[in-house]
Amino acid sequence: MSHTAAEKSMTDTIELFHKYTGNDDTINEEQLLKLLKENFPNFLSACDKKGVDYLRKIFEQKDKNGDKKIEFSEFLSLLGDIATGYREQSHHGDLCSPGHQ
Repeated sequence: MSHTAAEKSMTDTIELFHKYTGNDDTINEEQLLKLLKENFPNFLSACDKKGVDYLRKIFEQKDKNGDKKIEFSEFLSLLGDIATGYREQSHHGDLCSPGHQ
């Protein structure tokens, strides 16, 4: 059975997460920074231009349970923030909006 575009997007998201996870299926801070730099350079550049040190703050903000690891649900929250930035840009807003500070 072939996948719809939405289903493919979901499996791609899971594969992206797994590319950077350790044996415990979580992402540590170093791997999260690597993931963001390799996969979302335009987003990070937009934040840098606005003086937002996104990389410095993001791990602490998304590690809701304080275990120094990003679980899949926390990763999805991060992707939601990034997707919101791209949506704002599609409506002629800023890629890195004040909500990303």
